[in-house]
Amino acid sequence: MTETLTIVTVLYRSSDMLAETLPTWVRAADGLPVRFIFADNWPEDESAKVIADCLDDDRYEYLPDSSNPGFAAGCNRAVAPVRTSHVMLLNPDVWLPEDALARLFASIAADPESPIAVGLAMHGGEYVGIDLHPVSLFIDRSVTVPRGPLGPSGGAAVFPTALFHRFGGFYEHLFAWGEDADLAFRLYAAGLRTRRLDFMLPHAGGHSVEGDNKLQGFRAFLLARNRLLVAARTFTWPLMLVAIPVLALAHLALAARRARQGLLRPFLRGVGRGLLEGPAARRQWKGKRFGFASLISYLRVRSA
Repeated sequence: MTETLTIVTVLYRSSDMLAETLPTWVRAADGLPVRFIFADNWPEDESAKVIADCLDDDRYEYLPDSSNPGFAAGCNRAVAPVRTSHVMLLNPDVWLPEDALARLFASIAADPESPIAVGLAMHGGEYVGIDLHPVSLFIDRSVTVPRGPLGPSGGAAVFPTALFHRFGGFYEHLFAWGEDADLAFRLYAAGLRTRRLDFMLPHAGGHSVEGDNKLQGFRAFLLARNRLLVAARTFTWPLMLVAIPVLALAHLALAARRARQGLLRPFLRGVGRGLLEGPAARRQWKGKRFGFASLISYLRVRSA
């Protein structure tokens, strides 16, 4: 079977950034079976014009939604019509070197059934996929960590399209931040392992919330709420009983940091909503959950 790829990108106030990055995607995709789908959650800007100037009409789909349903819902909506063998979720603030997609196709051909975490260079470090963390529960996985990634990061993730559909894609209620970790825990619990692709894509990181205090508060709310919802959805009850006191202590430490940042109120509101919504979130995932066996396996297995 010849592997094909659709690059899915969720946009939010992204026109200026996309004008820089999209030409690099087009060059990297030259001569390859690659299509593009853009889910635009802020169609008021000129992202549509940027796309039309860079791509032929038959090479892409543009899906505007002024209601801003969030990153998770935007990804799911964009992946729904995909007919290529694989889908790549790619943030609009990531640049592609000219050989990036050719190297990605070679990696897909070597193992078409596995998800792939693609490396990102951002904030002065290099990261590949998602890692566990005792305080924040999940974190960008440093390239120096010896074990493999728990799952792909939403910033640059590759999935067999059928696999993404089989797991229901992202949990849309998370809106943004943590939806990739939620899926990673579910994939790992089901025995699916993510391969890493260590070439580093330059990533600006966080363009959609820069310079907006209201969005910074919303982000603090989501991070606090979503951390609890991810644990509630994806952990087995025995692991939850251990994780609850650890998360409680972690949130005390995080509260002090948020207070210094002037974000304590949205953070506490997020904690409260997470506790309130946790039971309903748990009921919405009926598949295998991440427990002690998964945890021990993850901590012991070193990356290939």
